[in-house]
Amino acid sequence: MTSPLRRVVALGGGTGLPAVLTGLRRHLPPECRITAVVTAADDGGSSGILRQQYGVLPPGDIRNCLIALARVAPEVTAALQYRLAVSSGPEHAVGNLLLTALDMVAADEIAAIRLAATLLGIEDVILPSTTMRVNLVANLADGRCVRGESAIRHGGARVLSLAIDPPDARPAPGVIEALRAADAVIMGPGSFYTSVLATVIVPGVAEAVVASRGLKIFVCNLMTEPGETDGFGMAAHLDALGAHGVPTEALDYVIMNDGPIPAAVCARYVSQGAEPVASDLVVLTARPLVAATNLLESGPVVRHDPDKLGPLLCALARGMGREHFPQARQQTALHEPLTVLSR
Repeated sequence: MTSPLRRVVALGGGTGLPAVLTGLRRHLPPECRITAVVTAADDGGSSGILRQQYGVLPPGDIRNCLIALARVAPEVTAALQYRLAVSSGPEHAVGNLLLTALDMVAADEIAAIRLAATLLGIEDVILPSTTMRVNLVANLADGRCVRGESAIRHGGARVLSLAIDPPDARPAPGVIEALRAADAVIMGPGSFYTSVLATVIVPGVAEAVVASRGLKIFVCNLMTEPGETDGFGMAAHLDALGAHGVPTEALDYVIMNDGPIPAAVCARYVSQGAEPVASDLVVLTARPLVAATNLLESGPVVRHDPDKLGPLLCALARGMGREHFPQARQQTALHEPLTVLSR
């Protein structure tokens, strides 16, 4: 029997979380509320400069989530993405400047995001993972310790573990409550260490994810990321997630792409040090189930298609996975055949 969805929580950042939010909002019923929990550790580019100059939360990831959930004319969201050069400095997305201004005049950071959401007709909730000004700290395989989100991908060695500084950072108000009340919790896709794990390692978040009674879904990346997940297959992603507080057996589903990447597109990524994430998970226990289907967006960039990912997430979150996909391979009402392998 399928279950009605009332509350869904999605965690992460980068380009992956907006794809999840876009897919969910297009395919969930209007009464179902989404809470996005967004990394607050970005220290590079426009976000890093605004953070350093004005002491605000890094706005870029929050801006992209606002745009994914916005219910306004497309010209408005295009304007928020438009980049303006300020004097001789770097270009800033208009949305980053708006969030920075709201952050400086509103009662607090949560109120600033809520104001921006109201301007964009959003009824869902966007929360930073923490309102404290935090940095990521990575221990590398060569013994070095690298500080800062933007430095990790250029560290030149495999990441062994990730921590947050200060170590007593607290989740933003509302994050733990949202996870407790969730019917489904979705992690990924996105830059694995600097977006997904950056959100999970905020003290209390991983524990709340594991304790949540909602279905837990991990969306695996399409490609490895140079400097972050070189050589990682699905199993390595799950091992790292477990090492940072969310063990594999706590998950209900892992979503994996099995659609073919065009050879020319794949070759371009390989030349830049990336490769498709391998489906190398060894089947050992009853959880999680692995759902594999074609999730690719057409075009020259390897991205998740929100209109392929969204219906799949909604179906699994409603509890349709075990009831409707009990066999190793099933033909579904989704865009592509779905493979579910019992693990």
